[in-house]
Amino acid sequence: MAKTYDYLFKLLLIGDSGVGKTCVLFRFSDDSFNNSFISTIGIDFKIRTIDLDGKKIKLQIWCVHF
Repeated sequence: MAKTYDYLFKLLLIGDSGVGKTCVLFRFSDDSFNNSFISTIGIDFKIRTIDLDGKKIKLQIWCVHF
């Protein structure tokens, strides 16, 4: 399977429970907002591909709470 991007970056959102990491994740990846999220249990992640200066950049955004 051929890769469909020029660069891959993995971003990790780390922080205390209930501070808004999942809200940031969904806002950036899906352009959506829900002010009544239930705290994430374990790990959640989303993928977004953006174009920057003619290059395709794939972002894997991971949300971890502790």
